[in-house]
Amino acid sequence: MLFRSLYQNKHIYQKFHTSSPRHVNPILWVFLKPALKGIAWITGRSARKWYRQLPAEKQSVFMQHLNRHKYTYMGIFGTIGTAAGIHYYTHLETAPITGRRRYMMMNIDYLKQLSEMEKEKMASMFNNQMLPEKSKQTQQVARVARRIIASNMDIPNIKTIKWTVRVVDTDMKNAFVLPSGDIYFTRGMLETMTNEDQVAIVLAHELSHALLGHSGERISYLQIIDILAIFGAFIIWAVFPTDWTSFWVNFIFENFITFTSRLPYSRYLEEEADEVGLMLAAKSCYDVRESVSFWKAAAVADIGAAIPEFMSTHPANAKRAENLDKIVPWALDLRRECNCAPLPQNKTLGVLNLSTHPEEKIMAPIEKNAGGLRHIPVIETIKK
Repeated sequence: MLFRSLYQNKHIYQKFHTSSPRHVNPILWVFLKPALKGIAWITGRSARKWYRQLPAEKQSVFMQHLNRHKYTYMGIFGTIGTAAGIHYYTHLETAPITGRRRYMMMNIDYLKQLSEMEKEKMASMFNNQMLPEKSKQTQQVARVARRIIASNMDIPNIKTIKWTVRVVDTDMKNAFVLPSGDIYFTRGMLETMTNEDQVAIVLAHELSHALLGHSGERISYLQIIDILAIFGAFIIWAVFPTDWTSFWVNFIFENFITFTSRLPYSRYLEEEADEVGLMLAAKSCYDVRESVSFWKAAAVADIGAAIPEFMSTHPANAKRAENLDKIVPWALDLRRECNCAPLPQNKTLGVLNLSTHPEEKIMAPIEKNAGGLRHIPVIETIKK
C-alpha cells in the first residue's frame, strides 16, 4: 500500500482539507435516515398513484410539459449535481499515516459524542463486569498498549488521544478501540492467546482504526450510500406499478447496495487497519510473524467466520492471513530498522488456546471479583 513507501521516506501525513468543511452531526443522521427513507417511499408511491389516476389526455399533457421544459429540469438536476460535487470536493482530506484521500463529513467533536454514547452502552451492557485496574488481564493489555504507543510517537495524533484500557469479564471473543481512545478487550479474547505478541497484533489493529479515523470515514461513506439509496427508493416506488412489486424491488436494491458497496468498503478499512497495525507492532519490536499464524489458526478454529466473507464486514480469517503474509517481510525489515532484537528461529507460531477446560488454560487465571467502572487506567503517553 501507499503508506509503506511514505513511511520509508519518513512522511507521516496529517489531516489536510481543501477548504473549511461543514460537518454533519451523525447523531442527527441516525434519526433522519429512516425518516427520509419513509418520505421517499410515501412520496414516490403518491407520485405514482397521482399519475395513474390522471385521465389519458392529462397524462399526455403532463408528458408534453416535461418535454417542453426538459432543459429546465436538466439544469435543475445539473445544479444539484454540481452542488453535490462541490460538497464532496470540499470535504476531502488526507488520511493520517496512509496519505490516502478520502471523503469526511465527521469532525472530532461529533466522534467524541458517539464515543460517549458507546461507552454508556458498554457500561450498561457490562455493568459490574469490568475487571479491576490491577487485574493481570487489564495490566497485560495496558502494558502492550503502552509499548505500542511509546514506540509510535512519530505519528502526530497518537499523542493527542487519551488512551484507556478496560477488560470485560465475558466469554465473548472481541476487542475494539473507540475513536476517543478507549480500549476494550474481553477476557474470552485474551484467553485464546498464548503470548503478548498475539495480543499486540490484535491491539495494534484496533489502535489503527482509531488513529486512521475509520469510524468517521465509515459513517461519512455510508451517508453518501444512504442518500443514493433514498433517491433510488423514490424512483422505485414512483415507477413500478404495484406496492408489492415496489417493496420487493426496493428490498433487492438495498441488499445489492449492501453487498456491493457497504460491506466491501468495511472490509477494505479492516485490511488497511491490518497493514497499519502490522507497522505499529513492528516498530514496537513485537514478533510480526504471529500476525499470519494467528489468523491462520483462527481460520482453522473458525473464530468469527460463521458467515461467508461477502456477507461480512470483515475479511475472512484465511484471507487476512494471506494478505498479511505478503507484507510480513516488509514489517520484518522495518523491525530491524528500529534496532529490535533478532527473533528466535525455533519459536512455535500460531498456537491458540481454544480449550473450554479452565485447568488447561494457558493464560493467567481470571482474578475475581470483577469491578465496576472505577479504577480505569489511563495510559500516559511518553512525550518526546
